[in-house]
Amino acid sequence: MITVLFGGGREQSNTATLTEQVLEGQDYRWINLEDVVVSSSSEQAEDDANGQKEYEQVTDQIFASEDVILVSPVCWYSISMTMQHFIEQWSEALEASQYENFKEKLSDINFRLILIGGDSPRVKALPCVQQVDYSLQFLGAHLQDYLIGCATQPGDIFKDTYAMNEAARWNEQYTASVATSAN
Repeated sequence: MITVLFGGGREQSNTATLTEQVLEGQDYRWINLEDVVVSSSSEQAEDDANGQKEYEQVTDQIFASEDVILVSPVCWYSISMTMQHFIEQWSEALEASQYENFKEKLSDINFRLILIGGDSPRVKALPCVQQVDYSLQFLGAHLQDYLIGCATQPGDIFKDTYAMNEAARWNEQYTASVATSAN
């Protein structure tokens, strides 16, 4: 199963569109991190067991996945705050008793990253890739691949032939992986 951790603000954005191209015909679960991070990081929700339970459910979904795609627009030359806050919460999970083998479990997952930006993103978003890669390395995981698309206006992603071709390649890899595991 593929799990998408969507750190964008708009579900009909170029970021979502490119991710949907990658996932066309695949079995996946889409998790909008704004729903999780907002409820679990606000001061009021710190005392709220429901916010913590949502975060734990997402963490359990990640552990049940073979592949996790982290998806974010590039915002001021960084990943979205939503994605950043979610990754930061993994520090708490490292210390939680219910996640004793947190690093070992994450090391078995194939992580990929999709970023969309508008200001020379294939160059200027590379620090975002490094940031995510270093965070995953710290957690015992590995960033398998990344895809950076260039778009500013709605629908611009379809003009980025490089990103669309890479999305098709990733889709073919997922399709081949499913076919191999079915045999």
